[in-house]
Order: sequence, then C-alpha cells, then structure tokens
Amino acid sequence: MTGQKTLRLRRVINAFITRRVTVDYEQAPVDVEAPEYHAARDSESRRSGGKKTGDARRSDGDKDEATKQPSGGETTNEEPPPKKLKDRPVLLVVVAIVILAAIAGGIIYWLDARQYETTDDAYVDGHIVRIAPEVAGYVREVRVDDNQLVGPRTVLVIIDTAQNSARYAGLVAQAKQARATVVQSQAQVGATAQQIAAARANVIQPQADLIKAQADLARYRTLLAIEPAAVAAQQIDTSIQAVGSARGRRDAAAKQVRQAEAQLVSSKAQVGADRAAVTAADANARSTAIELTHGQVTSPIFGRVANRAVDPGSYVSPGQQLLAIVPLKLYVTANFKETQLRLMRVGQPVTMRIDTVPDVEFRGHVASFQQGAGQAFALLPAENATGNFVKVVQRVPVRIAIDSPAIQAYPVGPGMSVVPRVKVR
Repeated sequence: MTGQKTLRLRRVINAFITRRVTVDYEQAPVDVEAPEYHAARDSESRRSGGKKTGDARRSDGDKDEATKQPSGGETTNEEPPPKKLKDRPVLLVVVAIVILAAIAGGIIYWLDARQYETTDDAYVDGHIVRIAPEVAGYVREVRVDDNQLVGPRTVLVIIDTAQNSARYAGLVAQAKQARATVVQSQAQVGATAQQIAAARANVIQPQADLIKAQADLARYRTLLAIEPAAVAAQQIDTSIQAVGSARGRRDAAAKQVRQAEAQLVSSKAQVGADRAAVTAADANARSTAIELTHGQVTSPIFGRVANRAVDPGSYVSPGQQLLAIVPLKLYVTANFKETQLRLMRVGQPVTMRIDTVPDVEFRGHVASFQQGAGQAFALLPAENATGNFVKVVQRVPVRIAIDSPAIQAYPVGPGMSVVPRVKVR
C-alpha cells in the first residue's frame, strides 16, 4: 500500500510540473534547439526520476517535444521506465516458490512439533553413594583415585585399628574372666547345696533327742500324778533340762539349714550376675571385632570414584564423608511445565541430547512422575493464602530412564544439562 501511494504522489507531481512547463511554454516562445532548453529538460528528467508520467492530461504537444531530438544529432538522457512486477515472470516464480516453501515449512514444523514435548530444564541424575567410616582413626592407606571404576566389596580406604585391636584383646580377656567367675559361682552353688543337706541331716538327731526328752518328761509327770512317792523331784527337773537342751540343739541345726538355703539363693544369684557379665563382655568383644572389620572401608556398588576428600595420614571420625561413588546406572530428571503433562504418560519414548556430547542422540522412556510440583517440596513453600497470589505455571519433575547402554562410554555424569523430547502423540 505504501508503494502505491508513493507512485500516485509521483504521478501527481510530474503532471503538475509538466502542466506548469506547458503553461510557461505557451506564455513565451522557447527556442527548442537552444542548449539551455535541453539542459533544463535533462534536469527536469533527472528530478522526476527519468519516468514518463503517462498521464492522460498531458498534451500531445508536450509528448512531441519530449520525443523530439535537438539539432546537431544529440539525443536526450531520459531513461526507460522500470518494468512492473507482472512483466518479470522469473521474479514472480521465485517469490512464489519462497512463499510456498515458507508455508510448507511452517506446516511441517507444526505437524512435527505438536507430537513432542520438550524442555531445557533437565539434567542427568543418579543415586550417588557417599562413603563414610564407622570407626575413628588415622587413615593408613587409600587404595583408589578419582574417577576410578570400582565394584562391590572393593577396598577403598584402610583405617589404622591398632587401638581397637588392643581394646578387643582386653575385652576378650574380660569375657574369659567372667566365664571363670561363672564356673566358680556354680561350684559355690553346689557346695552350698551340700551344706544344706548336711545341715538337714544334723537336724534329725536333735529332733529325736527332743522327742525322747519330751516323752520322758511326760511319763515322769504322769507317774508323779499317780504315785507321788515313786518319782523324785530331781528326776523331773533333769527331764525338763533334757527337753530344753534337745530343743536348743534342734533349733541350732534348723538355723544352719536356713543359713545354707540362703547361701544357696545368694550363690544362684551370683551365677546369674556372672553370666550377665559374660554376656556383656562378649557383646563388647563382638562390637570391637566389628569395628576391626570396619577398619576396611569398601564400596557397596559398581560406580566411579568422585569427590575424594581423604589422604593417607588423615584422622577420620564416624560419619565423615571420605568420597562419593557415582553409579553407572543414570537417569534424567526433567522439569516440565504442568501444562505439558496433559498427554504425557509413563512408557512414552524419549530422545535426548546432552550438552556434553551434543552430536549423540540417546534414547529412553518416561519412567515416573513426581506426585507434586517442585515448589511443594521447597524449604520455604509458597503461602498462597496470604492474599498476594499470582498464578505461575509450575514445573513437575519427570524421571526419564536412559535405555541407551552406550552412555557409559561418554563422560556423562549427574548435573549435566539435557534437552529431552517426549513423543506424546
């Protein structure tokens, strides 16, 4: 539209100039063969762009003067008018081809792009194992280096356990001593049981003497009641003393039995205490033995050593991180917008390009979805009920399993950027 307006304006200006020149020519005769006339005409032609107005209002006389050649064989410097677009078929064909190609490309891109969902907020992830010791001590040897491939039960670090070995020996000796004490206590129980048997045997004779003395006393008293002259008072007194003496001996023997029984209970209790001491000593010895085995820190999985922070001679404590092991089995965590999950399902194929190796295309599939957006698990979650709510499209972590086994041949590890494309249609 702008080009048409400009063309119309030029035509009006050229018509006005031509009409003005015609009026001037009519007012005063001009020598058309004079050099000044041709110079003015050339200047006018250049100023009007060398184009003919083509206006129907231009007079036939002006057309004759414009085509008339001056004397002396000289020609005018007017340029032919430019060709219109419809007069250039090749250009029309080129423009049409470009437009059709752009339309076809847009349609193809739309048809292809609608089948995929992609994001650049994705990275390689994995269950990194952080190795820490269970005992304290000085590091005697480090058997692995950074980026080294290790397997399960591979010895990584050896901690000096000389103090633990000495403590273990002492605990073993204590356990042996406790066992000896148990044997002694059990022997004491046996001896006390024998004392009880002997004490009970000692009760029998005093008990018999008491019964006999009581029977004699009863007989003397009966006889005294029947025939007072037949029994002397001294005999009755002697019988009474005999009963008392027999009762004292019997009570003493019974007391010894009770003492022996109490000693037996005490001996049995001592045996229980000694056995508990043996159990405690054995537990301490086993704990120390386990600590001795933990002096060798081993790898629990296949992987590569990373972030090593220990050297020989370092003092380490339980729970202190020594190094990390990156597993060989990795996956991708892709944070898709929640609006991109409408057609996404578990098991859909995925193609991935990792920034570390952009020329290699890896394949995988959607493994799982996190049940909640990322901001729901933030340290300080959003408080949307405060009145300052602004709706923001959230991102949901999607786990993508890597199916290409060749990824282990490339320097790919957790934290590296990935661009996944999930085929959702």
